[in-house]
Amino acid sequence: MKITDLFIGRLIYWLIAAVVVTGLGALGMMQFHVRSFVPFHFIVLALAIFVVLAILAVYSPDERATRDQLDPQDLE
Repeated sequence: MKITDLFIGRLIYWLIAAVVVTGLGALGMMQFHVRSFVPFHFIVLALAIFVVLAILAVYSPDERATRDQLDPQDLE
């Protein structure tokens, strides 16, 4: 099995996901969501904005997003 069959998407998307998981994990380990609730929400909001902007910056319309082709008749 090729690694590209296991992980769909470009490497940059997986790196973005790793940054988000690491950042949220670090905030959780520091119990930041309990000690500083409002700044925690601003950090989460900033992470979300970063992810959306990063994906919009590197996305190309011809990228494969699923393993199988979607059949329009299955959606009805």
